[in-house]
Amino acid sequence: MGGFCQRFGMNTYRKNSMVRFVAIAGVCLSGLAGSALAQAAEPDNAKALLEKVKHRDLERQVTARQTEIDRLAEDLAKGHKEAETMQANLDTTGNLLKESAAHLDQLISQRKRLEQVMELTTLRIEAERLKAEGLRLLGDAQGKALIALTKRAEETDARASLGGAELKMLAPPDGAPVSDAPRARPALTELRKKLALAESATANAEKIARDGMRAASSKLELADIAGVKAKRKGAGAESDLPEIAEKPADLSEKQPVPAKKPAPAKKAAPAR
Repeated sequence: MGGFCQRFGMNTYRKNSMVRFVAIAGVCLSGLAGSALAQAAEPDNAKALLEKVKHRDLERQVTARQTEIDRLAEDLAKGHKEAETMQANLDTTGNLLKESAAHLDQLISQRKRLEQVMELTTLRIEAERLKAEGLRLLGDAQGKALIALTKRAEETDARASLGGAELKMLAPPDGAPVSDAPRARPALTELRKKLALAESATANAEKIARDGMRAASSKLELADIAGVKAKRKGAGAESDLPEIAEKPADLSEKQPVPAKKPAPAKKAAPAR
């Protein structure tokens, strides 16, 4: 009995073990089946997810590239616009440069013309200054010539007085006593002294007048030379430049020249 119970217990234990084993195996098989089904579904989901991720990444790259292309296009348009603006500025600068060069040439030409006018004016001023000095000297010489003529008239008057006195001594008037002749000798001597003084004064005045005329003529000749030089210098100047005034005729040629001093009258023989 005891052995039977022991065998029965062993068999029961074995059956229970088998049942548990079968149950566990069923559970394991169910888990394995579910796991197998899950594993079979996971690759499809992962592939779809991967494709979605790749698609999104591609869209992001395309969007970024398009944005970059649009930005480059905007930069290119902006660069073209700036280039056009710069070209316009360059053309404007070139035109301004041409205008500035033309203005500079004009100013240089005006400066050369003004330099010519200045040089010509300086020559004309010098010519006019010399002419004025010459005319002043000529006026002084004319005054001196007038003094010489006055002295010559005084000398002529003294000579006439002396001649009349000598004539009276040679031929006294009718009714005049001959004894009066010696009394007239002191008066005759005085007249001769006056004549000598008048002759000396006339000679001195004539010399001064001649020197003045010579100095005036020399100065006027220099003025004439300066005027000719100014005319030659201004030959190539513009037609609107004032011409230098013509030098008047040498007035010294028309001035009265003091008459030559006449030879002194022959002294009469003293009355006896």
